[in-house]
Amino acid sequence: MKNLTYEDWHQDVATKLKELKEKIDKNKESKSLYGGFYVWDGRLIMNPKIMFLGINPGNGDPNNSGQIKTDPEEEDGISYLGYMNGYPYYSNYRLAIETVESFKMAGYSTEKIKNLFEEDSTKSNFYYLITKNMGDINKCINRLENYSFKKYCHQSYEWTDNLIQIINPKFIVCEGKTVFDLVTQYDEDYKEWKWENDCGYLIRPNGQVILGYKRNFSNITNKEEFSKLISNFIK
Repeated sequence: MKNLTYEDWHQDVATKLKELKEKIDKNKESKSLYGGFYVWDGRLIMNPKIMFLGINPGNGDPNNSGQIKTDPEEEDGISYLGYMNGYPYYSNYRLAIETVESFKMAGYSTEKIKNLFEEDSTKSNFYYLITKNMGDINKCINRLENYSFKKYCHQSYEWTDNLIQIINPKFIVCEGKTVFDLVTQYDEDYKEWKWENDCGYLIRPNGQVILGYKRNFSNITNKEEFSKLISNFIK
């Protein structure tokens, strides 16, 4: 990547998602499996302390309208704050509950977590396609003519990698082992790597730390071990 700006990145994503949406909307089966595209969960923050990265927006996402949404929110922070602020829509947001509990287990107060999530965290997903589950991403894309999930995965990696370089987070929290593997798949020149007890980390030569954990649906498999990683790295 040479001198790629956020504006360049955004334009590329918007253009190619529009082309992909046109393909999907022409295929009855594919169209029935998706709810549109959604890039940002909350505001865009440059040089944040944490970038949370999920696999894709779930079908329960409020942006599940069949449309393309590539712009970040102007005012709202990441959706985990909706749960922390007691908004009824987010009361059963399992991954938010699990994430907040993990930070509390790591010694963070509620006030410190809120401040971190609101002022110094951003959130997105590896795939921008809204579906009910991971399997439907594959099904939706592989039904398209002259396209494939492999091609979409490669494009998604390129977008994610470029975005990480542009916004430059200090820590990346991969919300699931699949995301961790996808983000680190080409990291050969790392300083340190470890995966055990259903969670792990990779430290890049530039000091950027990638954390990850295994999930069972929206439940973090081993919150105790993940909280130790938070305590050890995110200070």
